[in-house]
Amino acid sequence: MKKQKQILIQDNKIEEKTGEIQKIWQNAKIKSDAKSLAIFLGLFSLAVGGRVALQYVPSVEPIIPIAILAGLLFGMKEGAGLGAGAFVASNFFIWGLQGPWTIFQALGAGIPGCLAGAYGKIKKPKTRDLVLLSLAGTIIFEITMNISGAAMGIGVLGAFSLFTLPLYFVTSAPFSIVHVLSNLVFARALAPLLKLRRQDNEFQVVSISRHSPAGTSTLRVYKHRAD
Repeated sequence: MKKQKQILIQDNKIEEKTGEIQKIWQNAKIKSDAKSLAIFLGLFSLAVGGRVALQYVPSVEPIIPIAILAGLLFGMKEGAGLGAGAFVASNFFIWGLQGPWTIFQALGAGIPGCLAGAYGKIKKPKTRDLVLLSLAGTIIFEITMNISGAAMGIGVLGAFSLFTLPLYFVTSAPFSIVHVLSNLVFARALAPLLKLRRQDNEFQVVSISRHSPAGTSTLRVYKHRAD
């Protein structure tokens, strides 16, 4: 009987320690999530503010490389959300405002951000990855906008005729080239922010089992990796 009481006391202590460790881990996770949210909102503000500030410089805007950075830092939803949301939000403050083009702008920037998020799950991104993904993402955006622009300006049947669509791409080529080159510069400038990426093993759960005549007790240890 005395031995069972000792075991019960030990098990209660394990439960108390587990509760304390869980509380510490939860507080650390809340702080980490708050930090990630602050970084995301900062990037979103930079994307919107950058586009508004550069609206009088043709084909120069930082949204796509910032969306790709967000995808690499946080994931697919965040990358797509920042890319699409930044175009929608910034269109309230620039010449031309909202229109049918907003849908295609959001789509053209959301897709690269989403793809960057998928890429970030495969490998740890480096400066070269951010630059190359920004190159590919800007090309995706330009293709989307050129096709949609031709369709809205000439009509769907006319836009996809044998000569009209290639002609549309040729005439917009100078603007597309400026867009690509400027986004490569933005991507290189944003590369130091890759260090803000959360580590995959930042939070780990280690289970420790204790066997006794009264049964098995499990202590779950939560490990927070601080950079």
